[in-house]
Amino acid sequence: MGTRVGTARIDITPTWPVIQGGFGQRTTPSEGVLDPVLAKALYLESGGEQLLWITADLIAIPHQVSAPVVAAVVAATSLAPHQICICASHTHSGPLPYGAPDAPGVARYSEFLVASLIEVGLAAVARPVACEVGTGAGSVDVFFNRRTRGNPNLVDSRVAVLVVRETGGDRRSTVLFGVGCHPVTLGWDNPLISGDFPGVAQRLVEADPAIHTAMFFNTTEANVIPITSPDRDALDPRGYCGGSPGDAAAIGRAIADEVLRVIDDVATTGDVALGSARVEVELEANNAAFDLPTAQARLAAATAVLASELGDDFEQRANGYLWALASRHVVDTDCSEPDMRRIMIACCEFLGLSARVAHGRSLQPVKVPLQVLRVGNMELLALPGEPLVEVGLAWSSLTGNDDSYVIGLANAHLRYLPLQQHFDLPDARSQYDTVTAGLEPGAVDRLLDEAAQLLGSVRSR
Repeated sequence: MGTRVGTARIDITPTWPVIQGGFGQRTTPSEGVLDPVLAKALYLESGGEQLLWITADLIAIPHQVSAPVVAAVVAATSLAPHQICICASHTHSGPLPYGAPDAPGVARYSEFLVASLIEVGLAAVARPVACEVGTGAGSVDVFFNRRTRGNPNLVDSRVAVLVVRETGGDRRSTVLFGVGCHPVTLGWDNPLISGDFPGVAQRLVEADPAIHTAMFFNTTEANVIPITSPDRDALDPRGYCGGSPGDAAAIGRAIADEVLRVIDDVATTGDVALGSARVEVELEANNAAFDLPTAQARLAAATAVLASELGDDFEQRANGYLWALASRHVVDTDCSEPDMRRIMIACCEFLGLSARVAHGRSLQPVKVPLQVLRVGNMELLALPGEPLVEVGLAWSSLTGNDDSYVIGLANAHLRYLPLQQHFDLPDARSQYDTVTAGLEPGAVDRLLDEAAQLLGSVRSR
């Protein structure tokens, strides 16, 4: 029967105020909509294999959202869990998909979101049509490594492009494309719902009459920001405000132009190999690496720093928004960068180690969903969090394939995903992505090795 495709889209813009995901500086819900946020689905079947992608203009896809969606789609179709990948663009101006019950508007949004993702996934599977598939790659120079402050400017400038062309009727095309960069052109002072530059890029690609659907995935974005952002440390709240829709438009336009250029050169075929595999790996949480006395000592030190800067009653004054309180202090005092780092790292330590100490000695292992997907020459590793650039480079090295990419923010969200080499750096305990990592040192290296074995099994089918 060759290869067949199905696509669908659904508007997931909330019609009520809701806390936005992505910046801890926010304490109040959204005040309106700058541009709509969407979820889209792409279904492929070929040679007895099936794949379903669902992408969403959101900060992340928590397990509490992905698990019921996958279960419902599996129950209603012939798809297996390993054939379904749900990922987020990581926009910092979209609605928060899941959170504390008292977070304004979030519980209502979570329920709405799960139903919407199920609906869009089933719609894509319902009526597939014949198609041809091809892959390509481009490059853009609009990214900046915030961890190294551009020296060296280690980024992955590649633009991954998957083109699916229907073979009947008007030969409509669906394009799945990915880059690695934080969507933070709009900062924490923006109260309007927006898809940021990924939303702009998708709309511009879809403006081409030949393109029916454009879908975005983020690759290794953890230590990468747009060149429109100020040259500030990753921890510095002064680096994530003052952005404009014009900044989002500029970055989105650069990416869209490159995607459209690549599409023109992509050759498609009706005979494409598909494959996927998924396992769940048990790993320790990052703070589980500390024994209890060490965790208690670090928590006490962090508490002392925050008390000296914010006052002894800082917990009461924060009222659940400690990151916002600390950030406001940094902005209001316009403190030096070393003082900013001391305050914000203390905030990270307090938030992370409070939970660690509360759990005592019996912190449960983390169940990590690990997934690989293959479409022709393109080989993808879906990771449940924010991978650093070096993770993507390691994946390409392991696969021996320039057409291999990491999909971040996929299937769950376990915060930052650095390699062992990042934990080994002298400043590891004062860097945002290692202090707030979701998994113990070395865990991501192990995930890469496990993924390479998974890919081997997919290639051998």
